[in-house]
Amino acid sequence: MLHLKETCELCAKILTKDSSEAFICSYECTYCAACANERLKRVCPNCDGDLQKRPSRKKKELIFPDQNTQISTDRLRLIPFDQNTYDDIFAHASKQEIMQIFGHQNNEEYELECSRYKGGFSTYNLTIQFFQLVEKSSNLVIGWAGYHSWAKQHHRAELFYSLKADGFKRKGYMKEALIPILDFGKNEMQLRRIEAFVATDNIASNRLMEIFGFQKETTVKHRYQFGDEVDTDNVYSLFPNLEYQ
Repeated sequence: MLHLKETCELCAKILTKDSSEAFICSYECTYCAACANERLKRVCPNCDGDLQKRPSRKKKELIFPDQNTQISTDRLRLIPFDQNTYDDIFAHASKQEIMQIFGHQNNEEYELECSRYKGGFSTYNLTIQFFQLVEKSSNLVIGWAGYHSWAKQHHRAELFYSLKADGFKRKGYMKEALIPILDFGKNEMQLRRIEAFVATDNIASNRLMEIFGFQKETTVKHRYQFGDEVDTDNVYSLFPNLEYQ
């Protein structure tokens, strides 16, 4: 499948996937119609090959969860994302649309999102269920929470959450979000075991686990390494359905 580049390599004009103004060579060098015709005379400067009009992909309207599938709390909207949602977005949305959907503030955040997606959220027996946290008052994406490493056949998943900026922390947002997210895990995902790995020095998150009734099982070392830093995590578990403790 052609990797449709989204800008002209000479003038940086935006060329969306449904654009009728894009021209390419056999190596997929990409130029707008003006540059291809007037400046390059239909000859690629990189390979001397012909520049031909690029077939456009019909723009697909991105369909996001309707209001009935979104979760609302006092201050937040929780918008569900699963693997199919990610696949649909990255297959059909432009860079600008992706940045808008995920609330990216700069190219660095966009590139990180692309890296995460290309790295693979799901494997043959594990998948994801995320929730985008949107602050109602500002309509800003302030973070994410949900489940990864979801083994459906074992009714088990790992809880995760993250806020985008320090300014959103210590305001009770994550406590507010986890109430419906844990309920969703129990009732919609049929989870019988929810796991959480929390750095031992993360006082706020360790306290959050206690508030929601997670039980500390053990402490593990060297689970992740960031540069020269090696983390030590507390391992927590929650059994939402008492029948399966």
